[in-house]
Order: sequence, then structure tokens, then C-alpha cells
Amino acid sequence: MSHDHKGLRRSCFSIAALSFLTVGGMALTSAWADSPREDQTRYGLASGTGPLNTLLINGRPTTPGIAGNSALFVRKIAEAGETDVLLLTSVGGQACDAQYAIVQVTPQGIKPPTTFFGNCASARATISGSRITMTFPQIIGRYVNTPAETDTYDLATGTLTKNGKSIPATCRLENGVCQG
Repeated sequence: MSHDHKGLRRSCFSIAALSFLTVGGMALTSAWADSPREDQTRYGLASGTGPLNTLLINGRPTTPGIAGNSALFVRKIAEAGETDVLLLTSVGGQACDAQYAIVQVTPQGIKPPTTFFGNCASARATISGSRITMTFPQIIGRYVNTPAETDTYDLATGTLTKNGKSIPATCRLENGVCQG
């Protein structure tokens, strides 16, 4: 077997292994999308391109509504049973780059989203069991000075913590919309 075929086979095996990785009953996923503003769920396309940067599932507004600031990015990060888990990024402006929310999509629709959280820095989600954790670095800048923080959302219990202390998990609605 030539060297090129071995490398290709090794790459395919690595991709296959990653695509089937499961942790504590929750499958890590990475759907391929053409835009950071949308991602595919098992229940249709989730898109942050609705009027005023609102979340749409299959082209329809969600109930409750969820809106980003200057943009709403959508990424499917996991599957747990019949639930697809989305990480929403509300893109901000000069004072706040981004805040995040987690939404669970089921065959019946969405569950109430988390409140938007984070310290305005960009972060990546890590998943362990039913917990989604995001660690944000300290920000010292022209418009904002915020300490580092670690936020964890537990899908099983619906609790959200900031640096180990519980904070309100469900987004407070303004005129029926969760604002990012």
C-alpha cells in the first residue's frame, strides 16, 4: 500500500472516530454549515437570520423568540436522546464581543433557552457527561474590564452556574423574546 493511501486511510479513520464520539450518553456533533449563522438539526435548519437576528427553525420563528444583538450565530454542539443542543452566539459590538445561550431542540419544538451568559469574551464549549462548560478569559480593554469566568450548564438538571455559583438559567423574556 502506498504512503498516500495509508495517510488517507488514517485520516478517514480519525474523522470516523470523531464523528462517533460519545460522552455520558450525549453525542458530540459538528454539522457542516455554509454559514456561522445556521446549522442543521435533526428537526430542521436552525438559523439566526430571522428579522432582527432572531432564531428560526425550518424558516419559522421559535416560541419563545430568541434574538441576537448585531448577529446570531448558531452551532449544533450535541445530541442527547431526542434532543439536539444548540449553542447560540449573540455577536455584540465594541464593548461586548459575544454572549452565549444554550437551546434544546426537540421533535415538539424548543425548550426555554438559557439566559445569555459569558463575560463578553469569545470561548469554546466543552462537554463532559451532561455538562456544557465554557471558560472565558479576563478582558482588559478600552471599553470593558471583566474578570475571567467559567460558566457551566447541566442539561440534566437545567442549572446554570457562573464560577460555581448558581445563576438564573432560563432567559427572562422581553415582549416574548429572549434578548442576547
